[in-house]
Order: sequence, then structure tokens, then C-alpha cells
Amino acid sequence: MFGGAASFARAGTATATATDLLTAPAEAPRRPAPEPLPDDADPTAAPARRARTEQRPASAPADSGRRPPVLRTRPRTGPLGRIVQGTVLAALVAGAVTYVAFDKTITLDVDGQTQTVHSFAGTVGAVLTADGIDTGSRDIVTPAVGSSATDGATITVHYGRPLSLSVNGVPHSVWVHYPTVGAALAELGVRTDGARSNDALGMQIPRSGLTGLSVYTLRHLTFLVDGKSVPVATTAATVTAAMAQAGIVLHNQDAPSVAAGSVPQDGQTISINRIEGTTETKEVSLPYGVTKVSDSTAYAGTSTVKTAGVDGEETVTYALLIVNGKSQAPKTIKTVVTRQPVDEVLAVGTKALPTDAADLNWAGVANCESGGNPAENTGNGFYGMYQFSESTWLSLGGTGYPYQASAAEQTDLAILLYERSGAGQWPVCGHYLFT
Repeated sequence: MFGGAASFARAGTATATATDLLTAPAEAPRRPAPEPLPDDADPTAAPARRARTEQRPASAPADSGRRPPVLRTRPRTGPLGRIVQGTVLAALVAGAVTYVAFDKTITLDVDGQTQTVHSFAGTVGAVLTADGIDTGSRDIVTPAVGSSATDGATITVHYGRPLSLSVNGVPHSVWVHYPTVGAALAELGVRTDGARSNDALGMQIPRSGLTGLSVYTLRHLTFLVDGKSVPVATTAATVTAAMAQAGIVLHNQDAPSVAAGSVPQDGQTISINRIEGTTETKEVSLPYGVTKVSDSTAYAGTSTVKTAGVDGEETVTYALLIVNGKSQAPKTIKTVVTRQPVDEVLAVGTKALPTDAADLNWAGVANCESGGNPAENTGNGFYGMYQFSESTWLSLGGTGYPYQASAAEQTDLAILLYERSGAGQWPVCGHYLFT
């Protein structure tokens, strides 16, 4: 699997050679021993003489029947030769010692698969690079890539893998560093004892990652039903499935206290509500709204209804329930609008008010209040063009009764009343002042 296999084989061969060099004895090359001299030879003869004798073998006597022996001499090693031999041997020994000193045996553990390599690299990162193992910022390398590589060390590499999963219905997007689903979940702290997954826990996670993994851990729930407590341990994906596992049956309108399709959580208590009841339908008024529009012909502060509002109507259906034997407040379950409301349209004046109250439309107010009759006296306690009360008239400085005064005096006192109290003194007809 790893590129170190080849480097391992080469390093082993070189180490064996160096060991041989260290353990073999330094022994001079052997030469064959000279054959014995013939009986008539002079053993005291000079080497040169013997050399010549070696080059010129004597003729065998005619009657001897055998060849005469050849004389050989042993070459002598001088001081220079011995120095050269010693130097070569020392260099070989030093090289072997250096080789052995820097060669390290290292175990690589890559995603759980191990391999032994031999390396001369000085750091963990260099060892990995030499063996063709690339790592990135998402990967976990132990020891760190910048650490020194030591003989006998184990270098562990866990490649990072993107993983998209949901645990008990909660989505997560994470990076994990183990090649199987079970190991990755353990890294994330997800309990896998009794867990249920849409992928087997032993499934491999490729380095490109895995998506769509759903895990439901073992959770302990308590159902409260019919006055009893029912515990259950479940890996169910929904409350409905957990109820079925607990043997709980719903009838008619019965319902759990949480959404039946939700994911049950560890330690959760869920009540089962036994529900009975009927429905009731009523017609209900639907109030109209008010829409305001600007009217530049009317004075600011005034408004006129252009379109009268009309209430709508809706049919509301209520549920009258009895839950676990207790009556509940009516609950709206359906609404149907049978008549749409009509909004009121209100024109709001934007015209600037006159600076002099005498310029207001007093004739309009008088016409609205009394038909413009200065002598108006209906016996209802209000008199004249502007329908003064007697007390108001006297407070303004008038004498007698308003209907006894001239139209001009009545108008002057009406202006005084407006300046003192505003158009609100004529709640029905005051708006005519601004038209």
C-alpha cells in the first residue's frame, strides 16, 4: 500500500552488506605456497636467481619420466601497500557505521493500516513525503509533521473526511478522521451502543466524504397514559413509532402531548391525551377597516366620510373538547368568510387653516344649526343662528337671549366662542367652518 515497501527492501540489502564489512576479519590475500625445491637446488640462492629459475624451468633428464617442479616466489608487501589496505578498510568500516547510525526503522499507521519502513529522513513530514503520503490541514498526524523522526517511532495519520449526518433528527456537517461510520460516530461522541443507522456502523467513509447519514441513538422515554407511567427504550425516529413500540393505541381524537411526527428525545416525558368532544358553528361579525385619503379642498384637522364602512361576516367552527375527563375552552378549528367587509373611506383635509377666524365658513355652520335663522327658538334650550345655550351666551358678554340679538352680534360671539374653545362647540356642524 505504501511507497515505503520498495525503500524497505533496498535499505535491508544495504544494511546486510555493511554488517558483513563490520564483522569480517581484515586478512591479507593468500598466495599459493611454493612447491618444494628439487634435491639438487641451492636453497641459499638469491631471489633473482630463483626468479630466473622460475622463468626457465630445467629440462628433465631424459630418463626421469616426469617434469621438473616450477619454482614460485611470494611477493612481499611493502609499507606503502599496507597503508593503502588500512585506509580502504577504515573507510569501508566508517561508511557502514554512518549508514547504520542514520537508518531508522519506523512504523506508519495510516487510517489503521500499518507498514514498517526504513528511512534516513530527519522529520515526520519528510518520512511521509518520502513514502508518498500527502497530508493537509484537515488531517491529524501524530507526532506533528515538524517533529524529529526517531528510530522505532510510530507515525499515525488520520485523514480528514467531510460528513453530513443527522443525529436524532438534528442535522450536522462535520469533519471526521476515521474511515468507518462507527469510528467516526465515536469521535463525535455519539453513543453507538444500541443505535440505529441507515448505514451499517462498519461502512467505509471514503476520503471524499459521506452525506445523508441518519443515526438514531438509544433513548429512554416515559409515556403517561390512562393514569399509568410506561417507560420505553427506543431507537424510533418518531413519537408515533415509539408509541407503537410501547403498545399504546390511540382512539378517535386521542393525541400525544407533542407532535406525533417529531423525534423523541432522551429523558422525554410524553402524555397521551384521551380526547372526546363535539363541534359548534357560529356566525361572527367581521369588522370593517378604515382607509384614509387626502382632501386638499378641506381644511386641515377636518375629515369627511366618503364611503360608509360595512361589517362583514364569517362562519366559525369551534371544537368543544373533553380532555382526560375535563372540559376545555372552545377552540377555533375552522373559519369561513361568508361576506367580505367594506372599508370606510375617510377624506382628511390638508388645506391650511385661515389665520383670521372671521374668514371661516360661519354661514355653513348657521345653516346646519338653524337653517340660518337668527330668531330660531324651538324651546329645547338652544337659541339663535348658532344654537347658543343661555349660559354660554351670557359668558360671552351677550345680553338677553341669543334669538333677540342681531345676526351680526350672534356671529361675532360665535367667533369669540370658536377662538376660546374651538369647533368642538358645534359637534355636529362645526366641520362646516372648514369647507
